[in-house]
Amino acid sequence: MRGRPRWAVAFVVLAGVLVGAATASTQTQATTLRLALLPQWVVSQHRAGLGPSGAGPLRPEFRTALDRGVVERVVFSGERGVIRRDWLLRKPVRVVTGPDGLRLGARGEFDLGALRPPTGAAAWTEVDVAMRTGRPDDVLVLEIGGELGTLGQVLEAIFVLPEGGTLTELSLAPAALVTRDGVPVLQAPFGRPLARPDAAQRFRGLGGVEFLVVRSLIEVMVDAAMTPRGLADASPHWAGEWREGDRVFLRLPAATLTGAPPRVVLAWKDRVSLAPVGGDR
Repeated sequence: MRGRPRWAVAFVVLAGVLVGAATASTQTQATTLRLALLPQWVVSQHRAGLGPSGAGPLRPEFRTALDRGVVERVVFSGERGVIRRDWLLRKPVRVVTGPDGLRLGARGEFDLGALRPPTGAAAWTEVDVAMRTGRPDDVLVLEIGGELGTLGQVLEAIFVLPEGGTLTELSLAPAALVTRDGVPVLQAPFGRPLARPDAAQRFRGLGGVEFLVVRSLIEVMVDAAMTPRGLADASPHWAGEWREGDRVFLRLPAATLTGAPPRVVLAWKDRVSLAPVGGDR
């Protein structure tokens, strides 16, 4: 049997490459998540008094502020429906993969694309995510926060806005003697993976998105520490200054990502100073 001409072989190889590329492109699906990263006082100014839990219901002007209320001017105390642009927070976002992701219930492969801070009148930060494997049982886990800083480091509130639904607040449940319903706030060392074997079962959420908060103690100043202005004064106490910082894990299954992912509002307050272990302050 005579062999095929070289041009025919080349055509077959090229066709195979094109088919493979087309298949790969159909497997990669992109979606955009929308987050509002706000300081806690923006939410407080839109609450209608205090409720039974100490946090009152939100006024309708809060939705206006989120969707079209970002302004470049000064915002006065008590003014609602607006957010000054420089009040909006920026947070690091990463996809949790590998063994760390498996412990949190992640499955499949995802690529983090563009992260677009708000530039117009809306307060939503846009996060592009590409689903590489595209399997129906894939699960994305994102980590938000966990950076070193002073302002906007401790999570105060979570709100979920499903497509066509209403804005709903999820309560937080820090570790306590009495177990409470809500999104768990777990204690873990700063900068290390969450090694708890039950981490994947601790997520709580609404509308196809689930949350888990990890709170860490961070030593921000020690005796004779070097600061931008030189050597720090020696502390009269044996330990340095300890504060708290949070990172938030978001978990979304493929069904949520390929549909209409709910929008998420994360409100943050400044770090809380804590007395060091064994100290007298």
